[in-house]
Amino acid sequence: MNRRHTLRLLGALTSLCAAALPPALANDAFPTRPVRFIVPLGPGSGSDTITRLVAKLATPELGGQSTFIENKPGGDAVLAVQSLLAAPADGSSVLMLSPSSMVINPIINDSLPYDAQKDLRPLATMLRSAAVLVTGAASPYKTYAEAMAAAGKAPNAVSMASYSNHYRIGALMLQQGAGVAFNYIPYKTPGQVQTDLMGGQVDLALLDIGGALPLIAAGKLRPLAVTGKERHPKLASVPTVRESGQPQYDLYVWIGLGVAATTPEPAVKTLEAALLKAMAQPEFKTYVTDTAGAEVYTVGSKEMADMIASESARYRALAKLVDLSQK
Repeated sequence: MNRRHTLRLLGALTSLCAAALPPALANDAFPTRPVRFIVPLGPGSGSDTITRLVAKLATPELGGQSTFIENKPGGDAVLAVQSLLAAPADGSSVLMLSPSSMVINPIINDSLPYDAQKDLRPLATMLRSAAVLVTGAASPYKTYAEAMAAAGKAPNAVSMASYSNHYRIGALMLQQGAGVAFNYIPYKTPGQVQTDLMGGQVDLALLDIGGALPLIAAGKLRPLAVTGKERHPKLASVPTVRESGQPQYDLYVWIGLGVAATTPEPAVKTLEAALLKAMAQPEFKTYVTDTAGAEVYTVGSKEMADMIASESARYRALAKLVDLSQK
């Protein structure tokens, strides 16, 4: 076989091998098309706004490809997860993750159409925020201790608003640590909770700090304790639950990003690096702390997966105290 024939044969074999490889292995370049960020909430929500900012800041790190947002509200994040899993698992679709999609849904919904641990791959967290335990301004409870003392006098003596399964579990943690039993009143929205707190129809509630701050500042709600490990800078005079008698307590709502679990590793690494670089920028940090009233909390894929596993084990044990399942 002469040299020309040998070169032709080698070229043909190379082409065949490349064609046989999966696209992610045949061509390491990523991304090759615009990257879609799926948000499981409607436009204008806090989570939507922060995801848009991160997508914008990450764009220069994605090889010149553009990014865009697709809002998929409904089903407590289920519709958004399904949209992600229906798309090619090549890294061109990124999903905003939260405790709802990764921790709470798998605990309360036996018929969930996805497996959070097997189907989703965390990339990075963006922020986290503690909640605040509040009561109405006209409430007799001036402190956390007074509220727990009243709740301890008899089961169901103190009512606790419940509009979120995440915060329901947080309230269960409170009552378990204090040795009390709240009377849980279900609500559909935090706005309804705020109205009834101010009107005295319900005694206590855990609320997002960002949403509660204006009402606290206006003197319409009274903060009793924050659920983070440390005091919140905008509620510096309000003690933590830990300071108030439950030294192991903490509860955070976090927001992160992830992809389908079968996404090729090179794409995962590229996205993770781009997102972490975006979240290191001053514009992101300023927005999170000053506008959102939250804490910049950025960890990568492995650390985020470990956090989710830890929360899942912790909350699953607590959920056994009450029937939260949706069967």
